[in-house]
Amino acid sequence: MCPAPEQQHHFCWKGPTRAGAFCYIGKHSAYPIAILERQLEPLNLAAGKLDFDGIDPEIGWKFRQRFTQLLRDSFDKSEITTLQALLIMSNALFSRCDERSLSWLYAGNAFNMFIDLGLHVLPAVDSITAEELEIRKRVLWGAYLIDKIQCLFQGRPPLLNRVNLRASLDFLDDYDELEPFQGITYMTTKPGVIPSLNVSLLTNLCELTTIVERILREIYSESRESNLVHRANISEEIKSQLRTWRQNLPLQLDYLSFPDQAVFLPQSACLLALFNVLIILVHRPLIIGHDGVINSTTAHESVNACTAAANQIVQILHDYSQHFSLSSAPYMLSYATYISATIHARIVAQKGSNSSVFQSLVLCRNILAEHTRLYSAAEKAKENLDKLISHLGISAADDNLRTGSPGSSGNNFPNEHMVMDEPFNVAREPGVADGAVEFGSSQMSLELSDLDLEAIAQGFQVDVESHSFWNSLV
Repeated sequence: MCPAPEQQHHFCWKGPTRAGAFCYIGKHSAYPIAILERQLEPLNLAAGKLDFDGIDPEIGWKFRQRFTQLLRDSFDKSEITTLQALLIMSNALFSRCDERSLSWLYAGNAFNMFIDLGLHVLPAVDSITAEELEIRKRVLWGAYLIDKIQCLFQGRPPLLNRVNLRASLDFLDDYDELEPFQGITYMTTKPGVIPSLNVSLLTNLCELTTIVERILREIYSESRESNLVHRANISEEIKSQLRTWRQNLPLQLDYLSFPDQAVFLPQSACLLALFNVLIILVHRPLIIGHDGVINSTTAHESVNACTAAANQIVQILHDYSQHFSLSSAPYMLSYATYISATIHARIVAQKGSNSSVFQSLVLCRNILAEHTRLYSAAEKAKENLDKLISHLGISAADDNLRTGSPGSSGNNFPNEHMVMDEPFNVAREPGVADGAVEFGSSQMSLELSDLDLEAIAQGFQVDVESHSFWNSLV
């Protein structure tokens, strides 16, 4: 139970069944008011009274100051609500504010509390109530996936290991699976009643983040295996895991392969975008080769796979814009946009600005420019992309690249609707669940058959020369 209003502020539960909810209560309490306003949003929207433009811009800063004040009183005691608050703030500080160090410190302290509370090992089923067990399990997996996504975004080693977690992904409470999706946050262009599929999304995202952990530890960590044969075997194992994950993805989440049976949700778009990001991250080292020695067959297959995945990310961005506003898209799509653009840039350096890949590069850059209004991290990503474009010899100052239209001038970026007006259609294979890995492969192989693999490998070599692949991402 939350304390009476006259008692001192602190983080506390707001409903026992919501593992992800926390609040602070007290005089002049902002968070309960925010919850109430959130509940009223659909009613205010229907009445035409919803207006965010009139909100005092200082409110966000006041909330952060209050959070910092509350944290001082809660920092020396491990509690579930405190670690949840730290993780929520950690995500916001990284993507919105680009405060990477503070974000990482908040997350690290949350994970320390997580271990201190013993949440990584679930107690016997008959020792606690089913409700408490479900709460602990959701907190456990929520912390695990946040750790992996944060490490992916920031290029840091994972802190929580799957091998140390004693919990299955079988959730007892599936009530929120069919709760109506609330699209108000995403500024939906096609309002309607659709299920949120929260449990399916959580389960499949957690499964995918276990693969993220393998990629971070076994392909990109400083302590990775140096034996060439062993590294090749690891890459094949991870690629097989990714294919299996995609094949087992529920039809309602895989709109790319099963458009007639799937439900298009922002989170499902992020899920598929993350999958394609991982395809790229697994194949990138194979393009460079080992100690500069390039296997032409492997390199060509990897270029093909990376390009296919990058194209599918662009397809996802296009489809997302048909349902929701790209300007308010989750940060995962912004990150995927950048990863996709790094592949397109390497191909454009070989194929020139007359290729269709160039249009994909323009689109990605324009989307990143749009996201800078919401995410500070997107600004850094755009700056890194411009540096890469310059490094590869692509005319970054060309107005065509900056505006996306031949003969244009000026540095104004088109808005998302202008960016996505042109139809974009990557080859699909309905009913083929692992189509993302191989879709359009024969045509793509023909288009990429004349590429200079040595030159492309040199384009990726800049990551190696900087001593860390992640320096090119963050």
